[in-house]
This record gives sequence, C-alpha cells and structure tokens, in this order.
Amino acid sequence: MARGLAAAGWPQWPRQQAQAVAGFLDAWWTRTLRTQSPPTLASEVFESCVTAGSSVTPWLARWEMEKGPIARQHLAESIHWWREELDSGDSPFSWWWGAEAEGRAAWQEVRLWLAGQGR
Repeated sequence: MARGLAAAGWPQWPRQQAQAVAGFLDAWWTRTLRTQSPPTLASEVFESCVTAGSSVTPWLARWEMEKGPIARQHLAESIHWWREELDSGDSPFSWWWGAEAEGRAAWQEVRLWLAGQGR
C-alpha cells in the first residue's frame, strides 16, 4: 500500500485527495504512537508512512512531539526491531519508492535522530 501511494505521486493529486491521504497517514501514525498495543507495530507504521510520503521528517517530528510513556515504549521497541539495520547501516525501508540514495539518506536521518534521542 505505502509503495503504491508513493508510486502514484499522491502529493501531486488534487488538493482534497492529497489532503485526505495526508490526513489518514498522520492520524494512523499519531494513533499508533498513543495506543499501548496497536494492531500494527509502530516500527511498521512508521516505515509505511515514510515510504508513502517519501520522507522521514514529518513522522520523526510527530514522534518527537509525543512525550508520553506509550510513545517512548514504541521508540524502545522500534530500536530493538531495527537493531540489525542500526548495526549494519542497511535501511529497513525495503519498499522505498525512488532513488536508492534517497532511501539511504532517509535511514541516515532516522539514525541521527535516534542518536539524539539517547541523550
């Protein structure tokens, strides 16, 4: 689904349609960060939103705004889930749509953000 949205170029769709997709992704991500046991792992929702939006920045910004224990729990679980990629430098964005270099840069942005969260 996420790769299909990215491939379809949804941000360039008519305004109302693009806003509907953006609103859905934002609501899904926000709800996930606030839900103790969401039906889909936070790391997977994050990866889907990043892939669909071809950017990590807005999704990291939302995560940073969520200061509660549930969002912190999801962060810890996601770090655990991404341990292999964090150690190897490989990107977990296996469905990235676009240039491979952009996908690597997105993962590097996540890694830098995660390092800052450790402070």
